[in-house]
Amino acid sequence: MEVYQGSLGITLTDTYTTNIFFESFNLKQAKLFDGVRWDSNDPLHFTEATLNFYRQNRIDPRSKTIVYSDSLNIDRVREIKEHVNNRIHDAYGIGTYFTNDVGAKPLNMVIKLTQVKMAENTQWQYAVKLSDTPGKHTGNPKEIRLCKETLNIPEEPGE
Repeated sequence: MEVYQGSLGITLTDTYTTNIFFESFNLKQAKLFDGVRWDSNDPLHFTEATLNFYRQNRIDPRSKTIVYSDSLNIDRVREIKEHVNNRIHDAYGIGTYFTNDVGAKPLNMVIKLTQVKMAENTQWQYAVKLSDTPGKHTGNPKEIRLCKETLNIPEEPGE
């Protein structure tokens, strides 16, 4: 907020899971950000959670945006759009299926930050992303466990 002075755009909700995000996303942030981005798990459930969050904070959801962006194709967009039904502004990021329409199997690759160095003379620090989709967490396994423990996120079967 300090750096961008209110020009904040869209925030990604599933960095540490959407539930944790909505627990910590406060009224000031909700008013300053233009909207949120869905990137894992069920988009219809996410839509309802987002609408409820805005309503509970006395924000008209139609003044906000959800950007949907996980493995979308035209049929999935149609399903989401029908569910949204103009209750919030909806936008769609369809990369893989729009850029690969020649029948070749898509690579389905995503590049994620794994470490960050805050300043030239400092140590590298691990970066973690806790997706809403089981098995899509990224980062050092020890750091993932520490984040989940700190945030009281239950272990998934097989972890």
